[in-house]
Parts: sequence; C-alpha cells; structure tokens
Amino acid sequence: MAFSTKEKLLLMLSASSLLFGTTILTYRQTIYYNILNSQLVIEEGTAAYNAWVKTPIPVYTKFYFLDMINPAAFYNHEKPILEERGPYTFREDEMKVNLTWHNNGTISYRRMKFWYFEREMSVGPLTDEVTTINVPAVGAAEFGRGDLFMEWGISDMLSTMEAKIFIKKTIGELLFDGYEDLIMDMSKSLKVQDEEEDFYDFEEDSEDESIAPIEKFGWFYQRNGTSWSDGYLSMHTGAEEMSLLGNIASWNNRNRTEAFLGDCGTVRGSSDGLFPPGLASSTDSISIFSTDLCRPLHFTKSGMREVHGIPVEKFELAATNFANSTVCPENDCYNNNIPSGVQNVTQCKMESPVFVSRPHFHLADPFYKDQFQYGIEAKEGKHDSSFWVEPKSSIPVKVEMRLQLNVLLRKVEGIEYLFKNLPEVMFPVFWFESVATMPKNMAGSINILVMLPT
Repeated sequence: MAFSTKEKLLLMLSASSLLFGTTILTYRQTIYYNILNSQLVIEEGTAAYNAWVKTPIPVYTKFYFLDMINPAAFYNHEKPILEERGPYTFREDEMKVNLTWHNNGTISYRRMKFWYFEREMSVGPLTDEVTTINVPAVGAAEFGRGDLFMEWGISDMLSTMEAKIFIKKTIGELLFDGYEDLIMDMSKSLKVQDEEEDFYDFEEDSEDESIAPIEKFGWFYQRNGTSWSDGYLSMHTGAEEMSLLGNIASWNNRNRTEAFLGDCGTVRGSSDGLFPPGLASSTDSISIFSTDLCRPLHFTKSGMREVHGIPVEKFELAATNFANSTVCPENDCYNNNIPSGVQNVTQCKMESPVFVSRPHFHLADPFYKDQFQYGIEAKEGKHDSSFWVEPKSSIPVKVEMRLQLNVLLRKVEGIEYLFKNLPEVMFPVFWFESVATMPKNMAGSINILVMLPT
C-alpha cells in the first residue's frame, strides 16, 4: 500500500512525537532535578542565591527574661523565685557580606544582622527593668578560680565596689544597648600571664573582624548592624557537588573549634539551613552548625505536616543534643559533666560561665526545676525547636528555634566577698524564640515545584 506525501509526513510527525514523549517519560526525573538543581545552586542569578544572600522571609525573635523576685533571700540559701517577663520582640533582617568565591565550589562570607524592636508585638518598652545576674562579677570570680592571689584580688575589688550578685537593668541595656560596668573597666588590668588578654578574651586593638572590643556589657552588645559575631564562614555552594549544598566547609578558616575535644570539636552540618534536594525525604536527621554554641544541633524526623498547602517533613530538635554522657555516651567530649539537659558552652567564643538549654529546662533533668521555688514550667510544643522542610527540594518553609541562656552560680572559696558561701544554682537569664515562616504569597512557587511529575 502506497502512502501519499501528506500521510508520510503525518507518520513521521507521529513517530517523532512518540519518540519525544518516550524520552521525556524516561528522563523526566533527570530533567526535573536538572531544572531544580540549576535554581538551588548558590551562584549569582539563581533563586536560591537571591534568597540566601538577603533573607526574604521575615524573622521575628522574642525574648523572655526570668526576673529574680527574692534576691536578698538568696544569700540565705532560700530557693529563687522567678517570674517570666516577655515577650520583647524584634524583627531580624540578615544579609551575607564580604563574599569570596573559591574554585573548589565553596563561598566564604560573613552574616550582617539588623534588629528592629517591634513595640506592638511586645509586652512593654525596652525601658522595662528586671533583676538578673551580674555577669561581669560572676565572670571575674570564675576567671580567678583556683589562683589564690587572683581570688584575693578579685574579692578585694568586688568588696571595694560593693558589688552584688543580682542587679536591676533595663531590657534594652541587657540586650543590645549594653551598660557600663566598673568590674569590666578594672578587669582590663588583669592579664593572663601567657596570653596577656583580659578575662573576656578580647583585645581592643585586635584587627580580627571576628572579635569586637567590649566597652559595655550586653548579651547582644555591638551585634546590631555588624558582621563580627558569627565569624567567617565557608559553605559548599552545590556548584561542584550538589550533594554537598549548604554544608559548612570551615569556620574562621578552620574545620574544628577549640571549644570541644575529639569529634565534638569538628565543624560540620548545614551552614545556613540549606540542604541538598531530596535529602529531607531520604534521611531521618539533619544537622545545623551553630556559631553561638560552637557545635552542630541535630534534628530528627517526626512526620509529615503541611504549611500553606505544601506537604513538608518536620524535623524536631533531638532529645540527645544537650544530654550528658550518662544518657548519651557519644556526648562525652562536650564536657557536660552536670545533670543532663544543659550544654556547656563556657569555652565557646569567649570564656564565660554560660550554659545553654531548652526554655525552662524542657526535657532536662528535674534537678534544674527543683532549684527554684517556682517560676520554671516547661511545656511541650511551646519550648520545642523544629525545621519544616519540603522533601523534594529540601527548602525550609518554617523554622522555630527556642533556646535558653543560663549562668552557673557557684561558690569560690578564696573570694570571701559574695562568693565564699554562695549557693550553687544554674540560673536561667532569658530564653528566646526565633520563628520564620514562608509567607502565603511565596508558597505558590513551591507548590508548582512540588506538583511537577518526576
């Protein structure tokens, strides 16, 4: 049977269409991931780069301070009474600066952060006052611990100044504004014999951008509008190997910290919450490196959820993160030689008597709650942390971080003034929650992505 020219043309077109369709069906997953990868790699012009270099999602951080109600009775070994004050809410904007691209598929950078107080989302103004730990005094006592001559000198200094363990300060002073303190001024004359640094481990004439001179005390003093605090980070962009996307390569040009020994000192995990596509669906845990804790935080998969109609995997902060070695033997190198549930960060960034836990000692040993008459009440959900990740792209669509900063109070035998008979207490100073959720108007593009056949 002979075919006309028109029929031959139709047959050729049909065969071509069938071949094209078969090819698409065979390679559609490869095509899908090639398109996906091209937008997730961190390089100028991609969607991922634009979102990474300047965070488009609003981040709100709420601070809750634990107000000491009975400071005078504390010296008579009466258990503290605490009252939570907050939230004091800030909107946080972050951008990456000092970008340096490397031939090995990594990029080095610093984080610059800006914090804006949101009065309408807060219980009061930043002039509200709370009674809290006198950190410079406690820091001086810890610095002198074990050196009889230093202990005597610090005791004399504190006595001359009539220092107190608890002081009343405004929320603004305690956070970003800072306050002048005579102990810090006088401590500049105290030098470590070999290193000739003050006990806050800072030098005012340092040229290292990761170190800032400290003229005042404030938990976030000189962090607003600056880039020194988080240090110098290097991260895999995915350009050389997509499976490494987001992995931290080094911190302050090193692949380990001096805060912890062994495996605990290794710099590892995601640098900024970025993950290779598909990782969220193929793994039961993810890790984020925290520059404030000098260690990774581990999150374990807890099941599927939904955000603005997008199916997501929820990863919750693992219960073992702050466990001591009795509960979790592999945590031995974190030096958590205390009841379980509190992380020792005394050697992170600068030497200080600071420890980190979940808010209100959630999931920690009951020992901590028993230190107080009342004011500590952990609640599941309210005091948890989590990452909500779209499984195909591994794009985080919601992040909730809630942690508490504590100061360890304990006696120092050689410091007669204040510290000789001081009760030992892990004192909670404040806790915070930072929450970022992808706005509904941004969810459409993610929905289109996840609905594509693979």
